[in-house]
Amino acid sequence: MFRKILQWPNQKLRGSNESIDNVEDVQDLIKDLIDTCNVAMGAGLAAPQIGQNKRVVVIKPKVFGTENPDPSEYNKDFMVLINPVLENTGDEIKWKEACLSIPDIDSYVVRKETTLVKYLNDKGEEKRLIAEWPFAGGLQHECDHLEGKLFIHRMEKKKAAFLLEKWRRKKRKERIKAKRAKRAGR
Repeated sequence: MFRKILQWPNQKLRGSNESIDNVEDVQDLIKDLIDTCNVAMGAGLAAPQIGQNKRVVVIKPKVFGTENPDPSEYNKDFMVLINPVLENTGDEIKWKEACLSIPDIDSYVVRKETTLVKYLNDKGEEKRLIAEWPFAGGLQHECDHLEGKLFIHRMEKKKAAFLLEKWRRKKRKERIKAKRAKRAGR
């Protein structure tokens, strides 16, 4: 089921997220994350982005040019990571990121080239994976959400403040335009 994606500055995006003890408890959440990510045409989505402060992420490896190493039972295009723990290594790479929780803006951030991730999949199996660039960058982005971080928190404060102010102005203009259109339609 499609769920509304929370947008910055919603505090649920910055909250702490609980670990999952029983994967059966999050099967509906996993389906909602995958459905929402598909409708929003995202590369991945974390549970806090739909208001669920749980340590669950879904991601589409194909978007990063990687064959899916652990296809979900619900949708083979997606990989599900429950309680992921990342160990990032290698060179730093600067690349452009965007986020469904801050639509219409993107910017460069620095990520590590390689990620070792330990996680449970949607069947409850313990897994380990070494992800190389650019899939490693996508995993780091999505798992940052579980730590209460968005890509703007990986940027220089001045640059992030500039981007967010630009985004706020755009949202304000959209609200004014919508109000005018509503009044004109009466």
